Amino acid sequence: MRTSTLLLCAIALTLVSTQAAAARLLLPDDLPPGAAAVSTTPSAVSVNEPPSFGLQFGVAAGAGLIGAPLGFLLANVLGNLSNALIPTAILGLLPMGLVAPAFTAIAAWLFGNWKLTEADGRFNFWLGFAAAAVVHIAATVIAGFAGLSLAGIPGLILFSVIDGAAMGAASVGAMRFFRKPSPSPSPATAVLPSFTPSVSGTTFVPLTSLPF
Repeated sequence: MRTSTLLLCAIALTLVSTQAAAARLLLPDDLPPGAAAVSTTPSAVSVNEPPSFGLQFGVAAGAGLIGAPLGFLLANVLGNLSNALIPTAILGLLPMGLVAPAFTAIAAWLFGNWKLTEADGRFNFWLGFAAAAVVHIAATVIAGFAGLSLAGIPGLILFSVIDGAAMGAASVGAMRFFRKPSPSPSPATAVLPSFTPSVSGTTFVPLTSLPF
């Protein structure tokens, strides 16, 4: 009787210990070397920021202020090189319409992209140049209808200040509005290792990173 009781107790203890071992959580210390779950987070990518709108606008407006009278002066010089009507018109209108926008866009483009790389999202030159050219041509036409004399120094200075500010705002605004943003870093993922040979681990990806 005593032997059978001891045998039953031993069997019961064996079953209880087996169930407890099966139900016990797998702790990190129980994993084999190199098999611990690995959480991968994206490495920190340094992103260069462009200059502020105010600084970039100031540089572009200053360049436009210089380019406006220079364009009119160059148009006057080139327009007097020929007596033919069509060549005179072409030689006069091209510098009058393109020199000031080119000065503005080049200054805004170079200053804005000074520390930027392709990964940061660079500014586009042609968009800024097109916006500045439209504003400059419109300002020249409006000044002509308003009776502002660009032949005299006071009128030319007033026009250059207003035109330079307008071209700077248009050029920098177009560059910043259509600027390609820098790529966002990929979200963190977690990898659960596999203990079965020839079976790869399971990768968990956040649902927010999946396109729907």
